[in-house]
Amino acid sequence: MTSDAPWDLAVVGGGIAGLAAAWRAHQLGWRVLVLEAGRVVGGKMRSEIKDGYLVEHGQWHLRPTDTALWQLISEVGLDDQVLAAPPSASRFVYRDRALRTRPNNLAEVLTGDSISSAAKLRLLAEPVIPGDAQPDDTVWSFGLRRLGEEATSYLLGPEVVDGFAGDVRQLGARDALGPLWQWEHDAGSLALGVLFGGQRRSESTLRRRRPGIYALRDGMGSLPKGLAAALPDQSVHCSAPVQAMQRLPDGRWRLRLNAHAAEGPAEFTALRVIVATPPRTASELLHELSPRAAAELADVHCVRLAVVHVGAPADAALPAHGIGVVFPPGAGLRTLALGLPSTCFAGRAPAGHSLYTGILGGALDPEAADLSDETLVSLVERAYGVAFSPERARPAAATFHSVVRWRDALPQFRVGHMDSMQLAQHSLSTDCLGLALAGNYLHGVGAAAAAASGMAAVEQLAGEPAPAKTNTADRERK
Repeated sequence: MTSDAPWDLAVVGGGIAGLAAAWRAHQLGWRVLVLEAGRVVGGKMRSEIKDGYLVEHGQWHLRPTDTALWQLISEVGLDDQVLAAPPSASRFVYRDRALRTRPNNLAEVLTGDSISSAAKLRLLAEPVIPGDAQPDDTVWSFGLRRLGEEATSYLLGPEVVDGFAGDVRQLGARDALGPLWQWEHDAGSLALGVLFGGQRRSESTLRRRRPGIYALRDGMGSLPKGLAAALPDQSVHCSAPVQAMQRLPDGRWRLRLNAHAAEGPAEFTALRVIVATPPRTASELLHELSPRAAAELADVHCVRLAVVHVGAPADAALPAHGIGVVFPPGAGLRTLALGLPSTCFAGRAPAGHSLYTGILGGALDPEAADLSDETLVSLVERAYGVAFSPERARPAAATFHSVVRWRDALPQFRVGHMDSMQLAQHSLSTDCLGLALAGNYLHGVGAAAAAASGMAAVEQLAGEPAPAKTNTADRERK
């Protein structure tokens, strides 16, 4: 069965990148088709209620700087769902068998206990250390040069865990740290980089919303659901895995679905295409269309993660409004981080209970993601006990658990990653007019960066000439 409708844009992938692209195209007046391989939209941005607990499959909160997500939330009418964590909500890092508050700015670094007095003095010397930014800097080598070993381990390290579940010795500083490396490159130091532009950009973003973290009342999955619902009927097709794409002689694109899995037409045609899938899947789709782009995408390494939700009777040992804790390498715990959603937001756990979420796997311990559910829950319980109730060693027995595993969880922005992605996109623009990429492996790993990439892909295609909008029946009549 074939659909002859001349779609203006077909989006392969119904995660936040693909849906943001579809929504932006719809705003331009394009007729949009979204083809999602899974049974529901959202990708990793998915929420569900289990036994009274609100379980997030991926990112569970928003930051003030997540500009693209805030824009989408407003445009699809979800402003009334926004929840703000209490102003006292804090992040922690586990160090020397104790919780330390993770600082949000230099003043908190200097007055807090996340690093020693000697490390603070080393940090204050940063402006006078000669700049030597190199394209092949890793996060580790960059941090050692600018901040010192201790600050790199306990200030930069937790950020790398939060963002990438990655290895500071493998991630590229220019690729993973964004403005930090650029500040040194342009101004010779981080302090001067902030002074001459970085701080102004940051303040202009934060001015619109006070610092802190936010969530949606019914979970982060409300956003992709809201985007899909806001598109015209028949725009979004789930259980529709794209198996192959072909550029037709007239410049249009034909997308062929896996006939055994698709629930509906087996083929669609479109004037333009955005591939908004994980890089491995994108590489497979582009293998014959643009071999160079496909090869670059195939080299993107994504780590495996297990997201482990544990529910238990409320524990007085928990911080009143804790956001979560990161466990740096060497802490002796396989859990990378613990999130505490029920201490920040209402409706995350039944009355009298708490929900905490452990992250395991990542670049340094990929095998952890494949452990049994029972083992994973036990590891998360142990990490919780060590962090919040060391005298008991373990918290109250879990009454609920849910485990989500992701094979392609987070792309690793290794040295040269951004150059490779630029090369892939350039190759596509040369080989495949009318086709663009979107996803969290292009410009940033967070959901906001993924959404922004989808919007940018539409803008790119809008600037290219499109084939004439004719359908099969028209051509047959001619």
